[in-house]
Amino acid sequence: MGRTVFAWTIGVVYTLFWSSVGIITWPFSPRGELYLSLARTWSRWILATLRIPFSVESQATLEPDQPYIFMSNHRSIFDIFALFLATEHSLRMVAKRVLFFIPIFGWGMWMCRFIPIDRSDREKAIKSLENAARKIREGVSVLVFPEGTRGPGEPLLPFKKGSFMMALKAGVPVVPVVVLGSQDVMGGRSMRVGHGAITVRVGIPIPTVGRGPHARDDLMREVRVAMEAMLAEPVA
Repeated sequence: MGRTVFAWTIGVVYTLFWSSVGIITWPFSPRGELYLSLARTWSRWILATLRIPFSVESQATLEPDQPYIFMSNHRSIFDIFALFLATEHSLRMVAKRVLFFIPIFGWGMWMCRFIPIDRSDREKAIKSLENAARKIREGVSVLVFPEGTRGPGEPLLPFKKGSFMMALKAGVPVVPVVVLGSQDVMGGRSMRVGHGAITVRVGIPIPTVGRGPHARDDLMREVRVAMEAMLAEPVA
């Protein structure tokens, strides 16, 4: 109980502090790059303060100037911290629209140009993904959780189709990613914060150039197979 109270306290304090810094400094970086850097510092502080070991295992060297669509499993709030630190690209996240209305934190997400999505409204969701595809074509990488919500762990939940159509429209490689161990720190919908180590595995990019909308189901299958294989590998 003590660790949970401590974790939530430092989480709120760090979030308010770094979000506020991001809002104040936004005029110096209106495209959101500075805020993204602050978000990575925020993530690093939280993991370090809670003494959560973190590591990255990559199967391929990603091109620094190439935009990608990172598709990850989602088991815990702590996935966000780990994924910010595991990637070095100019990254924007597709997130639930309701999060953008949280005072200070949500304002920061708007300023960082994260992409809100309302999955309860199909038409609005499609527009959000089209906006994401446009950002990608402009050179910005995007992080998506194809399951659409936090799952209980294994197996992976069914994938939402929209993010794969977005990938095909953008014509950039899809990078399958898995986060392991985060559910031990804070799993699913639980509020309890425990102990554990987090590992992020970054897979081999899957090309989408030259593949039309008819390739959607094949792309979904390829990403799922890659993610399941990485989840099955034992952690060193």
